[in-house]
Amino acid sequence: MYRARPHILGPAGFLLLILLFLPVIAHGGIADEYRDARRAYQRLLNSGKEKRYRHNWIRIIDRFEGIYKRGRRTEYAPKSLYMIGRVYTDLYRYSKNRKDLERAMEFYRLLVVTYRSSPLADDAQFHIGEILEDLGDREGAYREYRKVVDLFPRGDMAGPARERLKALKGYAKGRGIAYVSSIRHWSNPNYTRVVIDLTDKASYEPHLLKEDPRLGKPPRLFIDLSRARLKDGVEGSISIKDGFLKRIRTGQYDRDTVRVVLDLESLFDYKVFSLNDPFRIVVDIRGDKGAGERPPTIAKQLGLRIKRIVIDPGHGGNDPGAIGRGGLKEKDVVLRIGRMLRDKLKKKGFQVFMTREDDTFIPLEERTAFANTKEADLFVSIHANASPKRSASGIETYFLNLTTDEEAMRVAARENATSGKKMSDLQFILFDLMQTSKINESSKLASMVQRSLVSTVKRRYRGVNDLGVKQAPFYVLIGANMPSILVEVSFISNPREERRLRSRRYLECLADGIMKGIEGYISELESMARR
Repeated sequence: MYRARPHILGPAGFLLLILLFLPVIAHGGIADEYRDARRAYQRLLNSGKEKRYRHNWIRIIDRFEGIYKRGRRTEYAPKSLYMIGRVYTDLYRYSKNRKDLERAMEFYRLLVVTYRSSPLADDAQFHIGEILEDLGDREGAYREYRKVVDLFPRGDMAGPARERLKALKGYAKGRGIAYVSSIRHWSNPNYTRVVIDLTDKASYEPHLLKEDPRLGKPPRLFIDLSRARLKDGVEGSISIKDGFLKRIRTGQYDRDTVRVVLDLESLFDYKVFSLNDPFRIVVDIRGDKGAGERPPTIAKQLGLRIKRIVIDPGHGGNDPGAIGRGGLKEKDVVLRIGRMLRDKLKKKGFQVFMTREDDTFIPLEERTAFANTKEADLFVSIHANASPKRSASGIETYFLNLTTDEEAMRVAARENATSGKKMSDLQFILFDLMQTSKINESSKLASMVQRSLVSTVKRRYRGVNDLGVKQAPFYVLIGANMPSILVEVSFISNPREERRLRSRRYLECLADGIMKGIEGYISELESMARR
């Protein structure tokens, strides 16, 4: 009689078995961690003495944040973000520190934009409205409750949100009339960016009319601006004729509505979003000709495809950027670094463009549009950091993404010249504007530049702090079609680093470090192509 021999796994088979079951094991571990953290949170709520001390609350928050980071693709990620919001909200009852409620909103927003299909997303959005209402911002609360109804009409929080909207009906139109002051545009045969400038914030709604061959009608994109009027002198018709966008027409549709119409030859894709301080609406459109020129993937970049680089020296003109105690201005320092980097890259055979060659002010949205119209392969924005703490020092590199890091948000708010509150609103819309492949590539570029920059400077200078690679929502990086980074080369607010930033030798060292990082990024892509 035949007896089956027991199968003995060799080392390779045993390893394969572990790999097959690892996701299950990891998921189970995350579930246990989440349950333990919930129990710890409940024990803290029931304690008489422990909940009086802030560090006990932060310890619970750290546990949930760790679960979120380790289990981003599990159901426990949105659950943990939701719990962090709850813990911060409960902490506020004892701390009375407004920042705790602001942090709660940040994590609730992260849940909504990242895990919109989660059953907890509508709850999180509703809680944002509750927090703003508690803080006395009833107009803001109305907007957030409105999002519950618009984004989650079938969710269980839509009913309560409608009740709050009725109660806050008087705050629905808290603003006066906004005037359209100008229409700006940048264009090439594949891409156009249109910016609608307004004197105040206005509600807007884009509409796309598809092509109708029977009537000979091409596609049209129009944006209606509510409670808005045209300012005297605004052009009614702007001819573009770039291959897919024929013209922009602007008119007063009715007494309180301005309509901006984009007459198109063809349309592949479009994005509409707003920026603050001053308020403007940005429209990015791509025609059929640009279908193959969308944000390049790593696969498309493998080999020697990276030829064009745009360098963006921050600030300029009437915007000095940060100013050191010794009077050194960020705009002057980064322009010098930008010119040095340009010359070094040109010697390496790259085609290099600069968003500004002199002391000129360039709006943030124009810098990105410039890189897109040049069809650049890489975009590098150069800045000098600043902090209220004079002891703060070091080098850090950013790429565009959502963040809950307070320091990263502070840096982005300063570079965006806007408030922290408006930064939180920006994160809400940012999720729909970003593409994962571009984020991944920008992250790789940022890592290479940061590593090279720090090591290059450390070889010649002492006391260089490596602050690492970070992510944050920078206006200047939004809508870029290529891997894009923002480098904070040193703290101009630090006395020692301000002195160094006056030195040509130090600036050359910084330019060398950035250049070597770019070369390292390209070398890694070429290495991947050979595998």
